Amino acid sequence: MKKKLVSAALSTALVLSFSASVMASSPTDISTAGQPAGTTAPGGYSNLEAREVVKYYSLTSYEETEKEAFVLNQGEELTVFVYNSGFPITYTVYDADGQALGTYNTNTPYGRIFTAHKNGPLYVQFKAGANSSFVKKMNFSAKFSIS
Repeated sequence: MKKKLVSAALSTALVLSFSASVMASSPTDISTAGQPAGTTAPGGYSNLEAREVVKYYSLTSYEETEKEAFVLNQGEELTVFVYNSGFPITYTVYDADGQALGTYNTNTPYGRIFTAHKNGPLYVQFKAGANSSFVKKMNFSAKFSIS
């Protein structure tokens, strides 16, 4: 039974990996959708997809990540959406001055939006709580979007 589960998991991972590489090799330019040919998106961005990233993390109990910096202009928004399987993970968002804007639980079905009040980075740092299950590593991913 375990061999079948491992085989199925590896097959799924291979398919997802292949799909991701195909998608990465042929990006869709959503910035000019619905605009006449030869025009660019507002703000000079020719490809909005470049302003979105998914990062993968693996933490042990009480471990913290480095602060991830996302440089924004005043008025731009950073959206944080975490894909978590129920692990005790929180994240803290800091403004450009290093002041904590808040600490948030990742076990929610929605993302959070943070607005830059001045030019400079917003920082995001993840922290794992106590993991009492048999799993030693807590794996999760986070999607960051700037708009």
